[in-house]
Amino acid sequence: MTEHDFTDLFERYPEIIADMPATFKSHEFILKLAQLYQVLYVDALHAYSHLPDNPNPAPFQIVHGILAKHLTTVPQLVTYIGEVNSTAIFTQENRCAQWQKVREE
Repeated sequence: MTEHDFTDLFERYPEIIADMPATFKSHEFILKLAQLYQVLYVDALHAYSHLPDNPNPAPFQIVHGILAKHLTTVPQLVTYIGEVNSTAIFTQENRCAQWQKVREE
């Protein structure tokens, strides 16, 4: 699988999380990140759009999975609550993680 450097997107997590409501879904977070940092987001999608071992790649699914999973690396900012029903970017209903912002003391 293609390796893409997500550092520039990951560095935006604190800013995006600060702008999210107290409780939010991974889908909502990714949509906000994509809206605010379109070029970085599109670069990540492009990196997974032509996989040599997959004639029918799914760049949105791959990139969104990486972005959502990375939320687990910032426990000082968010806490995983559980899985909830949600509408994904192409309006299909599925489940995704729900997060709660960590309160500043």
